[in-house]
Amino acid sequence: MRFAYLIAIRLWKQLSRDRRTLGLATVAPLLFVVLFGVAFGGEIDHVPVIVINQDSDAEIVIKFGIITIFEENVSAIGNSIVTALDLSLKVDINQDYTDFETAKEEVVNKRYRCAILIPENFTYNMVSPLGDNISISLYLDNSDPQIAGVVLQAISDAFQDSAGSITVEYAYGDDLRTIDFFGPAIIAFGVFFFAFILVIMNLIGERKTGTLPLLLQCPFDKGQIILGYLFAFSLLSAIQTTVIILFSSLFFGITFGTSLAHYISIYITAIVLGWTGLVLAIFLSSFARSEFQAVQFIPTIILPVILLSGIIIPLDQIPEVIRWVAYLLPTTYGVSLLRAISIEGVLLNIFSFEFLFQIFFFVVFLLGSRISLRET
Repeated sequence: MRFAYLIAIRLWKQLSRDRRTLGLATVAPLLFVVLFGVAFGGEIDHVPVIVINQDSDAEIVIKFGIITIFEENVSAIGNSIVTALDLSLKVDINQDYTDFETAKEEVVNKRYRCAILIPENFTYNMVSPLGDNISISLYLDNSDPQIAGVVLQAISDAFQDSAGSITVEYAYGDDLRTIDFFGPAIIAFGVFFFAFILVIMNLIGERKTGTLPLLLQCPFDKGQIILGYLFAFSLLSAIQTTVIILFSSLFFGITFGTSLAHYISIYITAIVLGWTGLVLAIFLSSFARSEFQAVQFIPTIILPVILLSGIIIPLDQIPEVIRWVAYLLPTTYGVSLLRAISIEGVLLNIFSFEFLFQIFFFVVFLLGSRISLRET
C-alpha cells in the first residue's frame, strides 16, 4: 500500500503543477453543466407572423317570406382570434399587410414564419345556417418543425372557440421527415468533429514523438509547415465528408436537393466547414502538451457546437445572454447553409454571409496557428 500511496502522491504533485490540465479539468465539466442548463432552459417564443384579418361583424337574418324568423348581430370572430394571438407570448403579429400574396413572399424570404389570412365574411359563414364552408388560410415555413409547431400551437389556442377549419400551405418542408431536418445538421457536426479530432490528436502525437519540434527547427517558414499539414489532413477530411454524405443519402434516404447542383453545394459547404475544424485544431494543439490535455479540449469545443449551433436547439430558443456565442461558431452558419440547400432548395452562394463567415474563420485561425505554433 505504501508504494501505491507514493505513486498517488507523485501523480498528484505532477498534476498540481500542471495548471493547464487542472484548468481544463475544471472548466470542461462546468461548461457542460452551464451550457445544458442555459440551452435547454429557454423556450421558443415571439415568433414573427403576419395576420391579415378581413373579417367583420355579421348580421344574421333568416326570413320565411316576409316574416323574420331569426335576427342577430354577431361580433367578428376574426377580431377575437387576432386579440388572442396578440396576447400570446409564442408569436409576435404584424397586421400591416393587406395582400396575402405579398405576405406569402415575406415568409418565403424568411422574414416571417407564417402568414395568416382570416377571410371576408368568416364570422357570417361560421354562425349562419346559410353560410358556406370557409376556413382560415395559413402559409407556414416548416423548415424548422420545432418553430412551426409553436406557431401552430399558438394559432390553435387562439382558434379554439370558433368552429371553423384551418387550411395549411407550406412554404418549405411540407413533407419534411425528422431525419431530413436533423440530417444536414448531423452532417455538419460530423464533418467538423472528425476533422477536429483527426488533427488535434495527430499533432499531439507528432509533438510527442519529436517530429513537429524538429520541423519547426528547420529553416522554413512556419506557414509552409502548417500548409503541409493542412493539405494532408484536408484530403482525409474530404474522404470523411464524402463517406458521411454518401452513406446518409444511400442508406438513410436523406435528400439534399433535387439536382446535382444541390449535391455539389452540399459538398462544398461541408468541405469548407471541415477546414474550419482543421485550422481550429491546429491552433489549439499549440496549447496542449499531451493527449490528456487534447481530450480535455474536445468537450470544451464540441459542447458549444452541439448545443448552440442550431443542431438540436433552435437559435430562437437559446437565451439571448448566451446566443452571441452561437454567432461566433462556424458550425452555426454551416448548419444554416446545409439546411437551406437540402430543405429550401437554394443553391450555394459563395458571397452569402454564412459562407463568407466560415472563410473568415478559416483565415483568422490559420493566421493564429502561424503565430501560436512553437517548438515547445
